[in-house]
Amino acid sequence: MENPLSGFIRDLLPVLVVYRCPIPQSSTWQSIIDESKRLGITIDLMIYDNSPAAQILPLTSNSIYYRHDQINSGVSKAYNEGFQLAQRLNKKWLLLLDQDSLFPSGWMEWYAKAAQNDDQILIAPIVSSRKKIISPFNYWLCLGRSSKAVFPGIKSLDDYYAINSGLLIPTHLFAKVGGYDDSVPLDFSDFVFMHKLKKADAQLYVIALPLEHQLSAHRYEESEKVKERFQLYCIGSKRFARYTGQSIVHFFVTIVRGLRLGIRYRTPEFIKISLRTWVTA
Repeated sequence: MENPLSGFIRDLLPVLVVYRCPIPQSSTWQSIIDESKRLGITIDLMIYDNSPAAQILPLTSNSIYYRHDQINSGVSKAYNEGFQLAQRLNKKWLLLLDQDSLFPSGWMEWYAKAAQNDDQILIAPIVSSRKKIISPFNYWLCLGRSSKAVFPGIKSLDDYYAINSGLLIPTHLFAKVGGYDDSVPLDFSDFVFMHKLKKADAQLYVIALPLEHQLSAHRYEESEKVKERFQLYCIGSKRFARYTGQSIVHFFVTIVRGLRLGIRYRTPEFIKISLRTWVTA
């Protein structure tokens, strides 16, 4: 009889999205390499690189499928292309990954065990950033709110959503909801995906696997970089409104965020970005 872990790894395709990060410096990449060495296995892995210049792949015994996207189409397109590759490789599971996720030793067994229970559910770890739980998070009125504590078990998508990184999803369920929305490149890409899964009556299975993650918004301090990031936030919020039908709420959320950033950086530009993006995006 085949070892359940071996069968799971054979049926798995992790999709790692990187941006302006040398692959060897990605904590997620290192977690994958450490786990493959510990288990003595070879992992099929897709790396979707949104950086301006293509990278030379690190030496590894794992099978790497590398895709360079110099125009930075975003994570939604990356995960959709990962799904297309998974179909060609006859994979049953997609593991969605960001470059800044740090997994503990033994994480592959956690996923393999959870995947034996039911292939109709999403599997998500408990993700923290700066000692604060960021996923799964409470979803209410187009907003995500961190939970002080999240317990393992089945959760309804009416109450909880999960961020992209660390999410394990059956490929047939990914196909059922039509994957990610390419028009939502970064911010709110996970909200849109969760919304589509909720409409398909999917459930979230939270496992007691701790994952440490650095939110991309924490990387930027320069005003111009923050403005670029905020514009993506506004675009994502407006396009998420197509699914929720709550445009007024989305608009109000972006205005409030723009006000806070404007006060922090002492400029009215963030309000202008919010208004301009809402009209044109």
